[in-house]
Amino acid sequence: MKTPDEIDRRLIALLQDDARRPVVALAQAVGLSRSAVQERLQRLEAHGVIAQYTVRLGHGIAPLQAWLCLRYAEGFSCDDVMPALQAMPEVRECHSLAGDIDLLVRVATATPAQLADARERIAALKGVDDVTTLPVLRTLLDRG
Repeated sequence: MKTPDEIDRRLIALLQDDARRPVVALAQAVGLSRSAVQERLQRLEAHGVIAQYTVRLGHGIAPLQAWLCLRYAEGFSCDDVMPALQAMPEVRECHSLAGDIDLLVRVATATPAQLADARERIAALKGVDDVTTLPVLRTLLDRG
């Protein structure tokens, strides 16, 4: 696939702001016809540049979030821990790191009790040696 051009990047930015924006509105915003924008979106989807359209909760229903810093137990790795994390719906992101922390995991729940429960279940996973919890107080920037 060719590298996304400036119009592709503008379309992506518009959709990141509002994934429900009609194709006609996208076309007006970038100065192309509706059919040209539809073709671009189909190409971006077909090549995996746009993987999915999703819902991000607004400030009125913002979940409780925390970053969990995991260290693996001796002899364990990401491959041992990830299947269990992927099965937990409250786990939203996982990032493998270099340094003192092995895995950075973002969890999101509706209540503090659910957050504590998720943290305890993750800490109890086979292969996890240590978990440090960093609760998110507020989000200052999310380009998500």
